[in-house]
Amino acid sequence: MSSISRESASFSCLARSRRDGFSFTASLAAMAVALNLPGAAFAADDAVEFAEAEVGAEGGVIIVTGEKIDTYDVLPDRPTASVFGTSRSLADTPRSVTLIESSLIDLYGVRSVNDFVNVTSGTFTGNYFGVAGSLDVRGERADNFFRGFRRIENRGNFPTAVTASDYVEVIKGPPPVIYGGGKVGGILNFVPKSGKSKNGRLPDYWTGEVSLTAGSYDKRVANGEIGGPFDLAGMASSVYISGQIEDSKHYYHDIYNKNRLIQAAFNTEVSDAVRLEYGAMYQNSDLNQSLGWNRVTQELIDSEGKLYLGGSPLLDLNTNGDQWLSPSEVAAYGLEQFAFANPFPYDALSAEQKAAFLLDPATVGYVPLDHRTVQVEKSDFSKSKVWTAYFDLVFSPTADFTIKNQTFFDDIDHLKYSSYGFTAKYVNRVIENKTTANVAFEPTDGLKTEMVFGLSYRYSEGHEQESRGRGFQVLDRRDLSVGATPNTRFEGAWTGTGNVPYNWDQDGHHSNLGLFGLIDSTIGERVSLILAGRMDRYKVSVHGTNLAAQFLDASDSDTAWSYNASASYKISNDINLYTTHAKSQYVELGQGGVIDVLNVTGGSWVQPSKMTEAGIKGYLNYGRLYFNLLGYKQEKTSFDSQGGTTNYYKSKGIELEMRYAVTSRLSLTGSGTIQETEIRDAPFFLGLPPEVLGLDPALVYGGRFVGVGSMLGFDGPLLSPTPEQVYSMDATYTHPDGWGLSFGGTHVSSMYSGYAKAIKLPSYEAYRAAAFFRFEGYEARVNVNNLTNSKYYTPQFLFWDTFISPSVGRTVELTLTAKF
Repeated sequence: MSSISRESASFSCLARSRRDGFSFTASLAAMAVALNLPGAAFAADDAVEFAEAEVGAEGGVIIVTGEKIDTYDVLPDRPTASVFGTSRSLADTPRSVTLIESSLIDLYGVRSVNDFVNVTSGTFTGNYFGVAGSLDVRGERADNFFRGFRRIENRGNFPTAVTASDYVEVIKGPPPVIYGGGKVGGILNFVPKSGKSKNGRLPDYWTGEVSLTAGSYDKRVANGEIGGPFDLAGMASSVYISGQIEDSKHYYHDIYNKNRLIQAAFNTEVSDAVRLEYGAMYQNSDLNQSLGWNRVTQELIDSEGKLYLGGSPLLDLNTNGDQWLSPSEVAAYGLEQFAFANPFPYDALSAEQKAAFLLDPATVGYVPLDHRTVQVEKSDFSKSKVWTAYFDLVFSPTADFTIKNQTFFDDIDHLKYSSYGFTAKYVNRVIENKTTANVAFEPTDGLKTEMVFGLSYRYSEGHEQESRGRGFQVLDRRDLSVGATPNTRFEGAWTGTGNVPYNWDQDGHHSNLGLFGLIDSTIGERVSLILAGRMDRYKVSVHGTNLAAQFLDASDSDTAWSYNASASYKISNDINLYTTHAKSQYVELGQGGVIDVLNVTGGSWVQPSKMTEAGIKGYLNYGRLYFNLLGYKQEKTSFDSQGGTTNYYKSKGIELEMRYAVTSRLSLTGSGTIQETEIRDAPFFLGLPPEVLGLDPALVYGGRFVGVGSMLGFDGPLLSPTPEQVYSMDATYTHPDGWGLSFGGTHVSSMYSGYAKAIKLPSYEAYRAAAFFRFEGYEARVNVNNLTNSKYYTPQFLFWDTFISPSVGRTVELTLTAKF
């Protein structure tokens, strides 16, 4: 079933990286080595005190955190069972995993998944319609998980509320076999606030906090949390309730964000051997989307917005004089043209197309466009109501045996409209039940083994509707310097008039019965081997439209196999060499979480992926310095429902992460990524800049060109619009009197805006800073993002080569917190 290329991968492309990138990497490595030297310039007495506290009886490092050593949880001391199902420290986990505690999220000003580039390697998320729903990892879209369960698809439907988490985990590569199939890019595992300590103990007393955030451009957020122990029919229990309300505007004009979120987590100890974990989360999101700038040219980027080609369409297509264009008004003009040649012959356009595509010569000319102006209207909207719930029953009679049954539920009701001509309505729900058993034993001296095995059943049903246009989405038609007019605004399907149909309509359900098993063995004190496998039996049934808006019915079933093989070797008590090879098959879902009918009829609804990773990770300097240096290569396929084609992707890279508690007052974090992601075949372009086709933009901006890459000279492999180099570093100083400072920055190398390489975006540096003061139960913190007000640009990560998002200028936030 797999068509993935098996040619050998090399990292030679990475050797072409820019000199400044290598200098930055060398600086990170040099700093790590220098700071580990016994004579390095930091407090020797403090180092001795720390060492005595941290070196165990057998010489191994025991990570201990507290107010004195690691105030903001820089060091990853929380063990995780998310990768393999067996509890391991990050240093002993033979996969690349980043764990980010809520305290570090607050300190570094991480407000959305787009900001994870500041704290973890391998991540860089473009401005996907302006809504930070999913993270991009290693050039691929990652899956969202909630406590280890895959959530409903969220590609820009609603913002993932990372600030409402207890902690998040970024696991790179295919999902662990205990989770089921998923994207090769990785997963973002959201763990809600529960009130439990890191070792899982219930709280001994009631605590809570309230915080208020106010910032630039009418940023307004309120948070509240409260939790503690209680007695439930004689059983020790705890509850933790947290809520967040946001009513903010944005740096971009006419962008708004109204978000309501509440979550409740309960824990009940039925007996010494049985416990319950259950809770729910509700999110109500009301915001709007933006594609950023249209009519993007190289001179627009090079001039930092000063040379935007303004001009309004000459022919007014709004014949009935209402507020927008309807399909009946534009149908005769064929606003979408298939580009069958490059250069494209202008005279191949019909007389009607030439008239509709043409900008009014009297209005054409260069005008400045500031970074706050993007393609959006106040009347645009994206509304979501999302319910999530879980219930775990855990039976653990001994320390060596645990069995648990978990139930997970996720439900979304989503409606969005953008006046450039897109409407979408998604209704989807998922329920999953999983039973897992963990058994630990020592069959012989020197051999420790833990086994995990179980089964799961997942059922998903939904209705996915989109008004995709194909001649009704002409994004370059609007002059952003003028704004939307009845001649550049398109009616939405949501109005109920019947003028605009949902021409992409998928109504279906699918199920998955999975069986999985894992064996984790440690041989002696040095060698660790992990083997894991999974079988998934999928069934799907769907009633949906094809690209011609004709309804079809399709049903199918398939069996998918996934596996993981990992090995690690301790070269010292605290440093591991490791390698992992993983292969996964995952279900290709639409933006609303439904498998579309073309995928089913084409037999492409289950897609393969694989990854190989090798690295070194562990602790240096008495457990003060955590690091992970690795190389990887990944391959996957993906079905493009809008183009009706299957695409093949390949990526490879080198990553470095570092967390360093230099002293009890000073901490450092750093990450570096050198990568290359490419599409191996010729893509279908949903939008092409006129210059690429040899056309004068002033003659054709009123229309839209699509095309197949192989017909236009864009044969694969083609580099994806992802930077080859990303580096971040942050430093935090905390004074004994309770005040402190944090400063950091991120370097992003230059990249092209799309596969056609029509526009090259320059490299940039963005800096951030924070200042805070703590006194007893009170804290004040000021976060500043884009400290130097840098101007830079990011791509949309779509098969449109015409859109980029201008950088958000300097923003300042003040957060006041009271704990009780």
